[in-house]
Amino acid sequence: MRTDHNTPNKCFVQSHSRLAGLRCCIGLAVALLLTVMAGCGEGGGVFRQAQQDTLAVSELARQLGFSKDRPLVMGMNTSYAPLQYVDEQGVPQGYDVEFTKLLMHRMGIPYTLSPNHWDKMSPGIIEGKYDMGMLVYSSYRKNITNYSDAVFRLYYQMLYRKADYQEFDFRHLKGKKIAYMKSRPVGQMLTKEGAIGTPVTDLAEAITDLSKGKYDGVICYRFQAKYFAHQQRLEQQLKADDLSMEPREYCYASHDSLLIVAINDELRRMEQEGVIDEVYGQEVAEHFGSIAIPMWVWWMLAAMVVVFLLMFSVNNYRYSKHLQAAHRRLQKAYDEMAEKNEALQIATAKAEESTKMKSSFIQQISHEIRTPLNILSGFTQVITDPQVKLTDAEKVDISARITENTERITGLVNKMLELSDVSSTAVIERTEQVTARQIAKKAVEESGIGEAAHLDFELQVSERCDVPFKSNLRFASRALELLLDNAMKFTHPAESLSGKTDQQEKKQQARLTVRVHERQVVFTVEDTGVSIPLWEAEHIFEEFVQLDEYYDGTGIGLTVARSLVRRMGGDVWLDTTCTTATRFEMMLPMEEIGNQSKN
Repeated sequence: MRTDHNTPNKCFVQSHSRLAGLRCCIGLAVALLLTVMAGCGEGGGVFRQAQQDTLAVSELARQLGFSKDRPLVMGMNTSYAPLQYVDEQGVPQGYDVEFTKLLMHRMGIPYTLSPNHWDKMSPGIIEGKYDMGMLVYSSYRKNITNYSDAVFRLYYQMLYRKADYQEFDFRHLKGKKIAYMKSRPVGQMLTKEGAIGTPVTDLAEAITDLSKGKYDGVICYRFQAKYFAHQQRLEQQLKADDLSMEPREYCYASHDSLLIVAINDELRRMEQEGVIDEVYGQEVAEHFGSIAIPMWVWWMLAAMVVVFLLMFSVNNYRYSKHLQAAHRRLQKAYDEMAEKNEALQIATAKAEESTKMKSSFIQQISHEIRTPLNILSGFTQVITDPQVKLTDAEKVDISARITENTERITGLVNKMLELSDVSSTAVIERTEQVTARQIAKKAVEESGIGEAAHLDFELQVSERCDVPFKSNLRFASRALELLLDNAMKFTHPAESLSGKTDQQEKKQQARLTVRVHERQVVFTVEDTGVSIPLWEAEHIFEEFVQLDEYYDGTGIGLTVARSLVRRMGGDVWLDTTCTTATRFEMMLPMEEIGNQSKN
């Protein structure tokens, strides 16, 4: 711990000031307790009403074209409780209304709310009739509107009657009547499983119909299941279980890309300050409506506070008696503590960084491990179930899938082992005589990019690439393999062009170019897949960084590649001057064998 560099006598003076501070703290604690009791006793509403306060229009608002005479118009759903809705008095309410008010106030942008039905509000946002709104991210609409970073994520649940199922059978949905809010992923899943899907626009009505037996289940988001079951007093009749579907991102959407960029900047600051959690809670809202707490609970709480304060006072009195003795011991240890203070600061910084990396690692790796393990577990249950009869073809398919996911986990473990050496500064020995062509050929074979069905791959090697030089074939080809893996992962088959049927026109392109420049070998990996923003050019090389969470991976491939190349005296970077494709370049120093012998 850090110590005050003033004279030790200051500690004795502080002990008397603590007694005065204690009395102040006790008074504040009692006042706070009474205030909370009074507020809870009145049964305050769930949401705060929006207040019309004087807002200073910011320079950002003017640049975006907004003013008090021309405020930003936000489209909102009239019946999307508890996030956004209109109450019986016609006043917009909900967590989104409250959060947007805070966001616009912080950004200094005047705004107004325009409530409308979902079928009109959603197209209005996409078509630009509204300046902004909040939508669930859809990959089908990403090219026709702009989405902000996720404010939070929505998780699917199946709501069903307890009387019909002890546990809902998700493996046999065929023929079951399932209602769901309009959602393409949910509709496609139900169609694939053979269920009778019914898209609805009024979720409250659908849950009421579920309780009456019209549907076998209702698919909605977790917070909706909790909210409407509580509102309709159906907790005893209905039960909700999580669905193993990808969570959806809830974002701001706008046709104005500059507005979305500004919103993203403010959202990051609000997340760091804890504002998002403060407004939406851990699961959007843990409790809905007012909760009546018996009076005896408050009396017991007040008694506990009084007992605690009494115990604290007694302990503080005893502490003051022993303070002088402790002061003498402190004086003796003061000199030693000063010497250790610098070492402690370094250790604390390392511990904080370790904690941060651990949290980031868990978030990024959990999906990568959980998915193949779930697949292995599922197939194991199928194989060991004596009631399930499998054909030879099914057994072969299951065996192949088990092998594939086992190799996936093995590859992930190998990457983790490579990651352990990322921070190493040890130089990799370059004692092998290799050619640039050998490195490129080995990397292409190991990555399998040449056999990838979803893209066309081209390898271009210049004439001087057959000149031998000193390097390390294993690590050089491994680094290049990771760059090729990255290109292969972030390229997907493009949608069919109108009037064209050539299969090749649906494929993305990837190219590896190898050339010698002065005394350097340069490997250039280009692809036409997902682009990378210029401001992320260095960020992507940090550990566990993934710009798009919907792609598989752990966010460590580029980190390992750059570490390996730099330890061999080279470097890896993103070419930000290329605007037609994503281009990575890997440079290795070239010490030709012939030149070395002449020296």
